[in-house]
Amino acid sequence: MASRTEVRVPLDLWPRRGGWKGKVVKVYKSVGERVSKGEVIAEIEIEKAVLEIESPTDGVLVEVASEGEEVSPESIIARIEGG
Repeated sequence: MASRTEVRVPLDLWPRRGGWKGKVVKVYKSVGERVSKGEVIAEIEIEKAVLEIESPTDGVLVEVASEGEEVSPESIIARIEGG
């Protein structure tokens, strides 16, 4: 059975002061596409910074956020089925 990994907005990359909301500005992969560990899945804009969200594992995207979607620390950006 393949494992499923949740990809979240990393709390340690989030600004320490205020700005607890962000927005998905770019999604590079679609549901059903393969991703490799370290590959950028999406970009999130927070205040004046853009964070790249990378895949933590190899697998196939079974869920991914939409461009324009609002996110906060530890929001789920994608789910990857690997194995």
